[in-house]
Amino acid sequence: MAEYLTLGTDILPFYLIDFVIAMLILTGIRWLSGLIANVSSTEELAHKDNPAFGISIAGATIAISIVLMGLVTGEESGSDPMHEVMLVLVFGLCGIALMWLTRILFDHLSFSKLSIHDEMMKGNIAASIVDAGNMIATAIIIKAIMGWVDNDFVSSLIALCGGYICSQVLMVAATIYRSKVYSSRHNGEPLHNAIEAGNSALALRFSGYRIGIALAVTGASGIVKFSADNLWVLMAVWALCAVVLFVVLTVLAVISRNIILSGIDVAEEVDNQKNVAVGVIEASIYVAIGLILSGLLG
Repeated sequence: MAEYLTLGTDILPFYLIDFVIAMLILTGIRWLSGLIANVSSTEELAHKDNPAFGISIAGATIAISIVLMGLVTGEESGSDPMHEVMLVLVFGLCGIALMWLTRILFDHLSFSKLSIHDEMMKGNIAASIVDAGNMIATAIIIKAIMGWVDNDFVSSLIALCGGYICSQVLMVAATIYRSKVYSSRHNGEPLHNAIEAGNSALALRFSGYRIGIALAVTGASGIVKFSADNLWVLMAVWALCAVVLFVVLTVLAVISRNIILSGIDVAEEVDNQKNVAVGVIEASIYVAIGLILSGLLG
């Protein structure tokens, strides 16, 4: 039976190392979320029953798990357990730091006139959905980059930084696009006003679009062949392919939405009537196309 299994006893210690470190990082997310927000997570979850704070922690947990997927391969890193410990621990902590930085950049670049953090502390579920979607979308792109590079510390670190910058540029571009669409439909009213007003249907559609974009651009890892030589040039090519996939998903999503939701005034239902049913279906269209593009090219 052993000949049918790829799991050998020689790599079990590496799997154990990866698993233990991953669990330590995940179990610390609730405490860290409270520390970053400067609140007691127990108070927010058990006493105030703040659903927005819970959704945010759930998003952070999923996001960090996605990043860890790119690291906890169980492979022997030069047959050195200590190297494996350092690799997973360093990049796991980097992943947490980047998720925290993502929140800051989102508040200052995407929704500069709205504090997502403050809205979540008020219990604004729409804001927490946007926050969770933002972290998950960023994590998907980072994980794709980590899986694309060779198992080399320096190359992985450079690729992580490059992938993170690329992810933030794409997420800002996605936000600008959705903001322009919303403003054009509502006489110049900014998108963040609807999020502040608690439109969860709009938040779901917005987050679904950004996650779909993230899934689509992971296909760039299947188009561009990795090489440690001229890594920055290679990253630029990867970013160019990612932008093309960004546009492709947006076009395909518009076509698919008009077919799947034909006869429904999506703008009226989601933007004005806050119809969660329509919002989540539109979000699923973005995610579904992103998954298909990722599967075809990844």
